[in-house]
Amino acid sequence: MKKFLRKIVLYFLKKFAKKRLSKFKGKVIGITGSVGKTSTKEAVYTVLNSKFKVLKNEGSMNTEFGLPLTVLELESGFNSPSKWAVLLLKAFFRSMKPLFSEVLVVEMGVDKPGDMTELLSIVKIDVAIMGPIAPVHLAEGQFENLDEIFEEKSKLVKSLEDDGIAILYADDDRVAELAKGRPKKTTFSYGSVPEADYKATSAEETIEGIEFNFNMEGRRVEMKVPILGKHHVNSILPAVVCGFVMGMELEDVLSALKRYNLPPGRLNLIDGAKEGSVIIDSSYNSSPKSCIEALKTLADLKPRTGGKKIAILGNMNELGDKEEVFHREVGRHVPESCDVLVTVGKAASYMADSAEENGMKKVFRYKNVSELIGEFTNKIGENDIVLVKGSQNNVRLERFVKEVMKFPEKAKELLVRQGKHWGRV
Repeated sequence: MKKFLRKIVLYFLKKFAKKRLSKFKGKVIGITGSVGKTSTKEAVYTVLNSKFKVLKNEGSMNTEFGLPLTVLELESGFNSPSKWAVLLLKAFFRSMKPLFSEVLVVEMGVDKPGDMTELLSIVKIDVAIMGPIAPVHLAEGQFENLDEIFEEKSKLVKSLEDDGIAILYADDDRVAELAKGRPKKTTFSYGSVPEADYKATSAEETIEGIEFNFNMEGRRVEMKVPILGKHHVNSILPAVVCGFVMGMELEDVLSALKRYNLPPGRLNLIDGAKEGSVIIDSSYNSSPKSCIEALKTLADLKPRTGGKKIAILGNMNELGDKEEVFHREVGRHVPESCDVLVTVGKAASYMADSAEENGMKKVFRYKNVSELIGEFTNKIGENDIVLVKGSQNNVRLERFVKEVMKFPEKAKELLVRQGKHWGRV
């Protein structure tokens, strides 16, 4: 879509979204951070939707376009001017209809300076959840360093009015500092450090899911959630706090979380085509922090007899001049996590180099996903556990997952980027 047309469309989308929000009497929950935003949003939705009528961003519609489209309950027109013309007409009529939800949960994506300011010009937040800050969006035209990332994302918490509620990730010193000067009765922290108001300890995981002890106000409760990845505890905890803030009882929150599922492409288990094989599909996106956590999950799992653990890792995008450093850092964690490493893309080959330098013996390098499909598909054996993780643009590892899953006819339901638009990209 041309820049001029894009500006016009965005202007009217914002105008119509703000008009609709002006009549909304419910609570708005905003979620930001560098990693885990979508998983947190889904956890919050799972908990609150068991008691309230909740509207959320679908997928990752968390941008200056995605947010107003969520409020107006419309899909994207992508690059089609004619579709956008129809959508704007629908948006006009939709703006005059009230939101029938009691809670609006919005993931707020920030890729460059000014993005959060733009999002906050559309919606006023009642509850702000801020997760960890990590090295992402460091390419040219984005952020210079972690401090810049924090400054932009922290605007979400700073935008709260006096009675607004802040839910902060205590394990990140920058985020924890935002509690200073805020009223204690409207500020809550979560994490694993002793200072956190809501803590997770003794986290364990198996192929069936994660278990951990939830600690609050001198009380300890065992939680079991049917998802992979111990790091997802940090998506679950703020959802629990949201439940309390909205007046829910702990027992009701625990019951709701039994139905929690991760969005496609985020450590989802998918049966493999080879007998007994399992694919851990994390093909939605990748960053240094999330990739290391995914490798830890792979390390914790045990394949059935005769099976091996394989990590298929693609490029991690938007790392700027630190690209090699971060890929090598991830590579250091590989030997302790799996038996076989497969890298896809030029930058990912730095992971392979680092893994070999740290003792990894079985390493395969491929230029792109097409080469990976053509040359590695048949190397997956019975009972293998295969982690697939990479960034979005120019990587697209979900295409490989589709080739090696047991029921490829379920791809549209289970995998990311399966719409008609993505088929042309």
